[in-house]
Amino acid sequence: MLKRAMTRHASPILQTLLDTDAYKLHMQQAVYHRYYDVNVAAEFRCRGDDLLGIHADAIREQVAAMQHLHLSDEEFHWLKSLPFFKADYLDWLRDFRYDPSQVQVTNNHGHLDIRLSGPWREVIMWEVPLLAVISEVVHQHRAPGVTPQMAVNHLETKLREFNALTDGLDLSHFRLMDFGTRRRFSREVQQAIVERLKQEPWFIGTSNYDLARRLDLTPMGTQAHEWFQAHQQISPDLANSQRAALQAWLDEYPDQLGIAPD
Repeated sequence: MLKRAMTRHASPILQTLLDTDAYKLHMQQAVYHRYYDVNVAAEFRCRGDDLLGIHADAIREQVAAMQHLHLSDEEFHWLKSLPFFKADYLDWLRDFRYDPSQVQVTNNHGHLDIRLSGPWREVIMWEVPLLAVISEVVHQHRAPGVTPQMAVNHLETKLREFNALTDGLDLSHFRLMDFGTRRRFSREVQQAIVERLKQEPWFIGTSNYDLARRLDLTPMGTQAHEWFQAHQQISPDLANSQRAALQAWLDEYPDQLGIAPD
């Protein structure tokens, strides 16, 4: 018989609304301006045979706690300083709150089932932090003794191997950025890894808006495949849906965020 995993987190895993990938806010602004009334649904699919359903209760608790996240004044003004965002969207985002009723988390005979549904402008924000929650809950259950320093020590080993393998090579065009939020071991481990990588000349930034703000890094990201997938349903002509997606993006960001897709 499968037993429920004990909840290890006495406090919420997520501490800020900005603990997500930058492209989610970029897409959310475009959805807010262009598809305000569009409703969507999405489901979590575990690609392996892991029986993650035992963590359903712990994940559900973290989802409930997310309703209390909101932009701080400092975060609002930092976003306002970036060239991507318009005033009306940021004013709306300042009042945004996660709605846990949009998320159904179920232990389906040991398998973890998660379904999201609701307005696209709101549901778009769930994916990255929810995957980060799943990853942290599972990893802390499986390897509770792992610390951020242990992760950095492992990284140091990998960096020495990398330096040995690339000795004598021209790395002047080599660039590395962090896109690890959704698959991270934990929030603390990701921060420790990014802080260490920041010391390397080829490390250019992170997709995580919270880390970018606090560690003075360049936030990286444009849009996700989600943008194009949604347009396959939104557009009246499937054959031209990608053209419509790109045009809508260019209309929203004529002078920025022109690389597609992430």
